[in-house]
Amino acid sequence: MAVFPAAELRDGLQVWDTPDMADSSMRSRRLALRPLRAEDATHLVALLGDDRDAVLQMSHMPWPCTPAAAREWIALRTQPGAATFAITRVDDEAFLGAIGFGGLREMPTVGYWIGRRYWDDGYATEALQLVIAHVRGLGAKGLQAETFPENPASARVLAKCGFRERGTVRRNYPGRGGLVPVRMHILHFATHDAGSAADFGEESPAR
Repeated sequence: MAVFPAAELRDGLQVWDTPDMADSSMRSRRLALRPLRAEDATHLVALLGDDRDAVLQMSHMPWPCTPAAAREWIALRTQPGAATFAITRVDDEAFLGAIGFGGLREMPTVGYWIGRRYWDDGYATEALQLVIAHVRGLGAKGLQAETFPENPASARVLAKCGFRERGTVRRNYPGRGGLVPVRMHILHFATHDAGSAADFGEESPAR
């Protein structure tokens, strides 16, 4: 899981603020991404309710992941201007996780998570490739992401999609006790070979 972008917007900077920005869907051979909905809270609780390690990889999701906490997390990410999508499987519409972006318009931050029961099947890679194409089409120059050092699986997903690690910074995560190190990853579209998300459906397992 890449750390989800914070819901708060940064004062004085050009940010994603189009009210209908998330009124779109994305689709690959195996996945469909649709705007996150309030009723998805039940899915969050089902996937995260007993998985403290997974919750710690997310930003601003309290532990335990109660129905109220899940509803609040979704509410912050479904406000006008938000761009957070449910990751669902085409075959059976199963809810697998979520992916979203926000922050600077030219270089937004992307974050994602996949429920543990759906790890090791390439879903995160496939969903991220869809969002890369979507954000590129919106005119951004690239994407950035952050991962915790103890989460190399997510760093591998980013690397598969063309991101390059650019060092470590410290961020404030109260759920982790305050300031903690996170690894920065950058993708510049000018040097990125945009492939089809369908190409990632048969990759070696990735979360």
